[in-house]
Amino acid sequence: MPPIYVINLDRDVERMTSLAGSLRALGLDYVRVPAVLGREVPGWENLVDAGRYAARNRNAMPRPGEVGCYLSHLKVMEAFLRTDAPWCVILEDDVEVRPECVEVLRALAEKDDWDLAKLFCFHAGMPVRKRALTPTHHLVVHLTRTTSSAAYAVNRRAAETLLRTMRPITEQVDHALDRPWETGLRVRGVRPLPVVLAPVAATTTIGYADRGDRRLPLRRALRLFVSRAGKEIRRFANGLAEGFLARRG
Repeated sequence: MPPIYVINLDRDVERMTSLAGSLRALGLDYVRVPAVLGREVPGWENLVDAGRYAARNRNAMPRPGEVGCYLSHLKVMEAFLRTDAPWCVILEDDVEVRPECVEVLRALAEKDDWDLAKLFCFHAGMPVRKRALTPTHHLVVHLTRTTSSAAYAVNRRAAETLLRTMRPITEQVDHALDRPWETGLRVRGVRPLPVVLAPVAATTTIGYADRGDRRLPLRRALRLFVSRAGKEIRRFANGLAEGFLARRG
């Protein structure tokens, strides 16, 4: 089993206790990594490329909590690279790991055909199967957008690349993780999902529940549309190349 890192705020003892119990029940060890509170990071605004962020997101700047979540994932990758493990699993503390995830993780280790593998995501993503992981689960390439940073596996190449390409902050963490056309990483998914959201995921504790004013001036709305459309075209083209043309790879 790879090292498993759990991102958890110090104040969220109940969440950690629940997830820790479920991991131990499956025979999975873990390392807790204290989450970063964005508002406590001096000058966090300077970590953001404001121009690029405004072009890629509805809000002109991320909230402190979003920055904290982003930095927490980078913190885990840095901790992972200080070990000699070839890959690791990163979990946020509001997930539930299904028993079949153990077999999925063993199967992921059998072949070097991924750099980042999503164990949970929102949206179907038009998955194209790459190989069987278990009798019921497959490693897939997504042709369309999937979101969430709640659970994924990364190898050393991915961690090193993401630490280099995710600074400065230009979008939310789950989007920044999933830019294979820019990073060159082999981003994959697992279907059906071996990790799901726990009931506690219905409420946020990291401090970015307020979505603010969602209305945009026409010029900004058009700019955002062009940016996102371009991203999805590149995602689809990349997925076609990886999912169909290189299906035997």
